[in-house]
Amino acid sequence: MKNKKNYLVFGAGAIGTTVAAWLNDGDSQVSLFDKEEISEHINQHGLEVYQGDKSADRFKSKVKAYSNLDDVPAPDVIVLCIKNYSLDGVSKLLIEKFGKNAPIVALQNGVENQQILPKYFNKVIYGVVCYNAWVDSFGVVGYQKKGPIALGHNGGITEIDINNIVADFNKGVETLNYPNLNDAAHAKIVINLTNSLTTLVALHENDQSKSKAFQKLLTSMTYEGIKVMKAAGFKESKLGGMPSWLLITAAGVLPGFITRKPYLKNLKKMVVSSMAQDIIVNGGSTSELESINGYVLSLAKKYGIKIPVNDAIYQLCREEFVKSPFKPITVDSIWQRVCSK
Repeated sequence: MKNKKNYLVFGAGAIGTTVAAWLNDGDSQVSLFDKEEISEHINQHGLEVYQGDKSADRFKSKVKAYSNLDDVPAPDVIVLCIKNYSLDGVSKLLIEKFGKNAPIVALQNGVENQQILPKYFNKVIYGVVCYNAWVDSFGVVGYQKKGPIALGHNGGITEIDINNIVADFNKGVETLNYPNLNDAAHAKIVINLTNSLTTLVALHENDQSKSKAFQKLLTSMTYEGIKVMKAAGFKESKLGGMPSWLLITAAGVLPGFITRKPYLKNLKKMVVSSMAQDIIVNGGSTSELESINGYVLSLAKKYGIKIPVNDAIYQLCREEFVKSPFKPITVDSIWQRVCSK
C-alpha cells in the first residue's frame, strides 16, 4: 500500500487553515507552518472551520503546526498559502531547506506568482481558490462555501503528478485539474478588483446596501475589468459560481434599479476580503493592490482601454493604505474622486 504524501501547508491564514483542515480530513499527512504564537495556539487547540453564519457548528481538525523549518518533516508537496508579496522571501527559505524539486501548489490571487515561482522551483502547480474565507482568530476560520479549487500548470509537471495531488485534495474539498487556468485566474481577478473598494469603506463593518453610489462604483469596477480581459484575449470562466460576464455587463451599463436585486444578492456574499484583512484587521500597509488592481491597470494601458473608476480607486488606495492607522473613507468622498477623473 502506497504511503500517504506529506503536505506542508505554508501559511495559516484563511485559505491555509481551511486547506490544511480539509487535506487532513481527507487522510493526507499534513504539517502547517506559521509564526510561533500561531503555531503554538494551533498545537494546543487544533483547527476549527465553519461555514457561513454557522459558527457554532465547527469542523475540528488536529494538525501539527511548526514555526521552525528545521523541525518540519520533509514534504512531498508544499502548498503555499501566502500572498504574492511574500513569495520571494519564502521561496528562498524553502529551497534552502528542501531544495527545488518538491511540487509546489501556489494558491494566490492574481497571476504574479507565475512570474515569481518558476525562478525557484522546478514543479509548480497554480490554483484558483473559488471560495471566500476569513480569520476569526488563530486557527478559527469561516468560509462561505466549501470549494472548489482549480489547479493547473504551465509545464514542468506530469499529468500523473497533478492528478495525484488533485485526488488528495478531492478527499477533503472539491478540486479540479482545470485546463483553462489562466482564464479562470483572470476571471477571478475581475471579481477581486472590488476588494480595494470594499476595504476603503470597510464594508464588513459598514453596511452599504442602501447606497446607490456604492452600487455604481462596485458594478463599474467589474464591468471595466471585463472590458480589459476581453481586450487581452481572456475568456469567461464560470468556475465556482463566479457571476457571468453578461450579468456583470448588464449591471455596469443598465440603470441600477433594473439590476438591483441580483446586486443585493451578491453584496450579501461579500465578507471581509483578503485585502481588508491585511489593511484593517492586521493593521498592515502591504496588500494585493498591485498584483490585482495595478495589474489590471497595466493591461488596460497595454490594450488602450479606459478604466477611470478603477484608476481613481487604485490611486485612492495607494494614498490611504499607507496611513497609520488606516481609517475608512466615505462612499461620497470616493464618488467625488471618481467624478473628478
